[in-house]
Amino acid sequence: MAREERKRPRVTKKERIIKLYDRGLDVESIADALSTSPTYVANTVIASGRQVEYEDLYTTTTGRVYSAEARRLSGVLRFKDAEAARESVRRLDEAFREFEREGNKRGRHRTQMLALIGKNRAEGIGKTEEAALFRDWLMTSLTRESAAEKEHGRAA
Repeated sequence: MAREERKRPRVTKKERIIKLYDRGLDVESIADALSTSPTYVANTVIASGRQVEYEDLYTTTTGRVYSAEARRLSGVLRFKDAEAARESVRRLDEAFREFEREGNKRGRHRTQMLALIGKNRAEGIGKTEEAALFRDWLMTSLTRESAAEKEHGRAA
């Protein structure tokens, strides 16, 4: 008689992550338990439509909406190629100037942080041209903001 083997359905790592997260484990604990990175765990949880209290340079910003500024900047970050990065920088600059006109320092700061994230992520995957576009815009925005603050300080 042939021994019949029972096949259990394969459970993917992503499914295990979601089950553990739904049981109340935090991102770092799940990453340790499954020998994977916290970024992978957080991105898996975010992709499932759940909110996660974990953020680093490599977690997705898509679907995270914390404020009006974050909603304005949602989906802006792209660096697939130099053209996509240029479009992202154009959109960042447009938002930055809008926040500047409104006197919204939190919005300007969030825009600059997003540019830094774009630079770091692009560098991290070897896209130096794309990283340079974000870096150059960030440096320009910081210089412009610093000059404006100095001017405002003299006018007071």
